[in-house]
Amino acid sequence: MVYKIIWKSFIMKLCTYFIVLFSMRIFAFSLSEKEHNNIYSYNRPLPKEITTTNLVFDPALKPFYHGVASGDPLQNQVILWSRITPDTDGPIEVKWFMSKDPKCTSILLSGSIITDQSKDYTIKIDAGPLEAGTVYYYKFSGLGRESVIGRTKTAPSKTMEALRFGIASCANYQQGYFNAYAAMSARNDLDAILFLGDYIYEYADGGYGYSKSVNRGHEPKNETVTLSDYRIRYSFYRLDPDLRRLHQLHPFIGIWDDHETANDSWPGGADNHNPLTEGDWQARKYAGEKAYFEWLPIREQSVQGKIYRTINYGGLCDIFMIDTRLEGRDKPLGAKDTTSSAVDTVLWNSPNRTILGKNQYEWLTQSLKSSKSQWKIIANQVMMMPLAGFTNLDSWDGYPAEREKLLRYLKNNSINNTLVVTGDIHCTWASDLPVTPRDTSYKPLTGEGSVACEFVTPSITSANINELQGIPPNTPQTKAIAGQLKFINPHIKEIDLDNHGYMILDLQSDKAQADWYFVDSTTTRNKGEYFYKGYYTQSGKNAIKAAVYNMPTLSGGPANPDELPLQIKESSSEHLLGIGNYPNPFINNTLIHYAVSKYAVLSLIVYDILGNEVLKGFMNVEHQPGPYVFELNALHLPSGTYSYKISSENQIITKSMNIVK
Repeated sequence: MVYKIIWKSFIMKLCTYFIVLFSMRIFAFSLSEKEHNNIYSYNRPLPKEITTTNLVFDPALKPFYHGVASGDPLQNQVILWSRITPDTDGPIEVKWFMSKDPKCTSILLSGSIITDQSKDYTIKIDAGPLEAGTVYYYKFSGLGRESVIGRTKTAPSKTMEALRFGIASCANYQQGYFNAYAAMSARNDLDAILFLGDYIYEYADGGYGYSKSVNRGHEPKNETVTLSDYRIRYSFYRLDPDLRRLHQLHPFIGIWDDHETANDSWPGGADNHNPLTEGDWQARKYAGEKAYFEWLPIREQSVQGKIYRTINYGGLCDIFMIDTRLEGRDKPLGAKDTTSSAVDTVLWNSPNRTILGKNQYEWLTQSLKSSKSQWKIIANQVMMMPLAGFTNLDSWDGYPAEREKLLRYLKNNSINNTLVVTGDIHCTWASDLPVTPRDTSYKPLTGEGSVACEFVTPSITSANINELQGIPPNTPQTKAIAGQLKFINPHIKEIDLDNHGYMILDLQSDKAQADWYFVDSTTTRNKGEYFYKGYYTQSGKNAIKAAVYNMPTLSGGPANPDELPLQIKESSSEHLLGIGNYPNPFINNTLIHYAVSKYAVLSLIVYDILGNEVLKGFMNVEHQPGPYVFELNALHLPSGTYSYKISSENQIITKSMNIVK
């Protein structure tokens, strides 16, 4: 990715040193570090101070180890999700139940579904009919056990006095602990979580984002390329207790960005994809999309891979979830695409270049025009605001003609109260949106001439500027960068480059306010957070102002979160978890995904259908608590049905697999 540095005054040059450091690895999305070791090894030993309460595998949750989730709430329906993990492979019937009481004692709605390996044993129910604007509780049962109880909420059909959404993006597991998820879980005043992409990261264990001080590596250990890789990576993330807790308590409304497939992806390829070593891009893209739809509580549409959609919250809010990544985006420009180091300016500014694609652009503009709701929320992956000083060709800055076309459409059709909420860039930003960067009708001091507003959420953990420079947060270096960027971009009112956290969007009939909350740390697991700043816009103004106070956190709510425990209160002597082998059936190699909740010495042996031992995977290997992936090479075994056993001193897991050659 190319960043064009534009300096117009001597004062800009004073910060050149910091800007050069900044531009070398700006905002993390420019990185495409390849870590294609393709070797599956044992998890690194965990520090002694980490206890099982901090680990991702809870044996008491069997067989619903990945918890429960809900998403895409409509006024009469909501998606319910879980994953059941059997000891023996095969089709499994799972029952689901919904209630209005936190203990799920009085069942109002129920049903059953069959899941199997073709769905990676995930379960998705589009539950309904339900009442609008209502809190529900739900659970699953299967293999003689029940899941934890989840909480969800349908969208209202009438105009509400207020709505409140948590907004998050960019959660690199090996960058740090998901403390922002834990902080949002403690809130009891959210209607839903808007997740704006980079739910997982595709990089190899120890690659981009890995922090020695945190010591949270990735599984599988290689970069995710195949469907098996993506499924294991989602399973690995979804075992995290803070992410499980947030899903348990709040419905998610999500979109993907690039790292759900590969860095800086577009429909025809990605910066972080090499066809010579990683195969066909379309196959990889399909694998990433399929795993996303399996593991996220998103409503599938009639067009495969389509995620842009509208979620209506009555008369107060329409949410337009858009896809600026894989739907219709033209290839991002860069110096490597030209014969010189310069970007083709004519092509860059061409009115034919698109980040949305023709169909999505027409859907979005017509939806905005026809919306009857007070606020129009565009939930968006990459930053829309123009940014002089750095030209991020992966964002809307790389498609300036279409951005101007969209914003001019808002102006020409007198569409007010449009808010853009954005992720991707790992930092905090708040901005007016004039039609063009040099729009003379825009008055920075008053906001007159702005046609919309944009609020950007920081990352959950993914590297921000101080981390990329290896310096503490909130130092003069990054403060100077933020100050200079605001100086040359008067439409941008707030920039913080150093802190992790989340954003709260509060909507009322007369104003909308975004509040930023930063976590105390991502290097240790804790729930410490603090309010940073808030910005609001008044109805009809289309411009932002600094808020004096954050919107007060609401108490009470449908049920105290503590009434819905993350864990099931029953003891379990089991410490092994066999999640599955990927792929199955397979030809020569398969990945065996398993976990242990306490120190164990394990062996893995393969048997034929008659019970004869035919292959030793590993014998008497010490395992620290945590998740693992082992690559089993069965090159010399003929086609057939086999079983493998993972055994410890007091437990054996037996699962089946099929070799087809």
